[in-house]
This record gives sequence, C-alpha cells and structure tokens, in this order.
Amino acid sequence: MDLFHEESVYKANTGLNTFIYILAWVGMIVFGINAIFWLQSTLMQIVQIGQEGFDILPLLLLAVFGGLTYLCFILRNNQRVEYDYTFTNGTLDIARITNNSRRKKLLSTEVKDFEVIAPISDEGFQRMIQHPGIKKMNYFLNRGSGLYYGVFTHNHEKSILIFEPSEQMVRLFKMVNPRNVKAN
Repeated sequence: MDLFHEESVYKANTGLNTFIYILAWVGMIVFGINAIFWLQSTLMQIVQIGQEGFDILPLLLLAVFGGLTYLCFILRNNQRVEYDYTFTNGTLDIARITNNSRRKKLLSTEVKDFEVIAPISDEGFQRMIQHPGIKKMNYFLNRGSGLYYGVFTHNHEKSILIFEPSEQMVRLFKMVNPRNVKAN
C-alpha cells in the first residue's frame, strides 16, 4: 500500500499583506513608466551625441527607476508565498511556491532518518535550536501551536526543520518512524 499525502500551507492573509501587494503593484507601474521615460531620454541623447555631448543624469535616473521597479516586483511576489509538503512512502518533499507561479524545491528527505519530530512546545526544541553548528530550515508561514520541528542529518550536516504539518501528515510520519515522532 502506498502512503501519500500532499498539503499546502498558506500565509494567513492579513490586511497588511494585501495593502503591500497593491502598493507594490502601483509602485511597479509608476516606477516602470518613469524608467521607460528615462530610457527614451537616454536613447535620444545617444542619437544626438555629436551635437551637445552626453548628460549622465538620464542614465542614472533610468538605473534608479529600473531598480525601484524590480524591487517592487520582488516585494509583490513575496506577499503571495505558500509551502507544499508532500509525503510519499516515507519521503518528505518541501517546495516553496511564489505568487502561484514559481515552484522551487527546497528539501527532500527520508522521515525514517529523523532523530525526532515533535511540536515546538516540546522541551527539546529550545535545546536543539540553540545547538551550535546546527543548520536551521524554517519552512513555515504562520506562527502558533501547529508548528513542529524535526532534527535530522542533511548533506552531512545536522539540521533542524521547523514546519507546520497537519495532524494527518504527523500520523503518517508516526507510521514510518514510530519511536521518534511525538504528536500533540
């Protein structure tokens, strides 16, 4: 029998996220129009370079407004983030999805290799998070009681994963690694 479960974790949508998303869209448009204007001005100067000489100001303003447009683009995309957790026959895969369009695989590991998977309210969490030399992997979006941590070795390096699986996924973890998984 195959064990499979997939779930997506969304950021709790606050009014602030929506406001920043809309503000970034507006900024992208305004700064983009300004960048196009200064690009046109720079190109006109290049065409007429023999007559007056070259003024650096339009080129600088093109770079500034182009950079601001790009920063607004990045800010807009970072307001719509989700994580996909996929459990398939003992393998946990985690991917980050940005703006419902770009998927980036972050982690693939075997659940049986975890030394512990437990809620962050567990007494061992504070000890492990402060352990020197441990690599921290924070793949969660919402703070609260649904957070779990897992300690494992990844790429020959001791790592701690902090994430927010559902109760069903934790039950599947417990089926694969019963001694090292603690449920709420």
